[in-house]
Amino acid sequence: MSRIKQNNDEEIQVEKKSVDKRANSMKFFSVGSVFVIIAILLVVNILFDSVLGNTLKWDFSSMQTNSLSSVSKGIISKLDKDVEIVGLFARTSDTESTYKDFIPLLDEYAKYSDGHITVRYVDPNVYPSISTELDPNKTITITANTFVVKCGDKLRVINPADCYTYDEQAYYYSGQTVIQSVSTELKFTGAISSVTSDTVSKVYFTSGHGEATHAQLDTLLNNNGFETADLTTRDLTVIPDDCSLLIVNLPTSDISTDDIPLISNYLQTGGNLIVISDYSSATDQAFTNLNEVLHTMNLNLTNSRICENDMNYRIQATTGYGSYAIVPAGTFSSSEADKAIFAAYGRAVTAYDNPKSYITTEPLITTSANAVLEDKGDPSSIGTAGTQNFAMYSKNSGGKTDSEAVVIGTSYLTSDAYISAYSLNDQNVVFFSTVVKQLVGIDNTVQVPVKEYPNYTFTSTPSASVQGFLSVVLIAILPLAFVITGIVVYKKRKHL
Repeated sequence: MSRIKQNNDEEIQVEKKSVDKRANSMKFFSVGSVFVIIAILLVVNILFDSVLGNTLKWDFSSMQTNSLSSVSKGIISKLDKDVEIVGLFARTSDTESTYKDFIPLLDEYAKYSDGHITVRYVDPNVYPSISTELDPNKTITITANTFVVKCGDKLRVINPADCYTYDEQAYYYSGQTVIQSVSTELKFTGAISSVTSDTVSKVYFTSGHGEATHAQLDTLLNNNGFETADLTTRDLTVIPDDCSLLIVNLPTSDISTDDIPLISNYLQTGGNLIVISDYSSATDQAFTNLNEVLHTMNLNLTNSRICENDMNYRIQATTGYGSYAIVPAGTFSSSEADKAIFAAYGRAVTAYDNPKSYITTEPLITTSANAVLEDKGDPSSIGTAGTQNFAMYSKNSGGKTDSEAVVIGTSYLTSDAYISAYSLNDQNVVFFSTVVKQLVGIDNTVQVPVKEYPNYTFTSTPSASVQGFLSVVLIAILPLAFVITGIVVYKKRKHL
């Protein structure tokens, strides 16, 4: 009996050694296979990148920041002039990382331009003559770490820092720099369109009446092929001949009496005018002189604040000073667009009592049928409820050339603060761009999109009790659950 037991034990030991040997062999085989596969992948990756790396590339970024949109591809495919884009820095692995939202995109421009766009990188600290080469007439300031877009004698400088918008609230509360959007493609396509255009439309912003800054509007207009400049009307006898559009942007004081004939004559000779006001930048300002100009176009900028009483249009239940608005069907919209615009602190615009047959006016942005006007912004002095106008359009055909004017009673289409917060992609801003283009006579109303970074911030902060519960779950319960699971699995596998 003992001999049988001994034989069984020996057989078990032999079988165990055989199993252990097979297990060790499988272990070494598995580890070896992993190393072999890694080596193969490395070799294939190196060979693939060296042979096809510049031909086959995929943009896996969430916003496709390294890929051109169909709009830009359509524009550059029609180029009949040569454009050079120069990055004023050396292209190295470090700068490729720094300019990751630029270099791959510029490669796309060259790829889809049928040879009309070339890109190169030159460090001006090493080759200082590049400034004279690009701009022999010294018309612009060229600095390192920027881009120059050049066609013939026309140049545009693009500063990479201007291609980003940031979350101001995140910086204010936490000191973190959080990127909201990137407009690299918008700026480069706009610059290419501008330097290759045979005719450039110029937009002048009046100054001297407490007007608001217009840095964001400059970006919007420049990227659509316009040149922009400030125009001081004091001692001016005539608006410049190259003025395609005159903008009076949120003045805090009225224009002078000398400005009345200046701007009126500009309109009578076929000029285009946009006036922007609201009831926060110029509270209780009558704008008597400015209205004298607008009356020639049968428009009137009132001294009344708009209050929206339709709860379906209000942004907040407690106040009607911020609301959604309607774009009626008309000159700038083929069909009515309900709640298409966000407006706030609106100053009402009305038609003036100047019923000339050759002057036509139409609402451009309106409230619901339940809004009221507060005279001089006084909530206790309101008129009859009805549809009010945030903006109106007028066309005067009484002269040799038609003149057009738009009066907008809210800053929420044009102000730097609004555009910085909501980006150039915002529907308000896109609509304003459409208005400008149609006034000047540009048929192409398609805009290159600004690419917005995904927002991973919480929309609301959890309560203290919820935060405490989540902390316990994450710090204690989950790790303990993983440990227990590991022990159970280990014990079960140990006895297999």
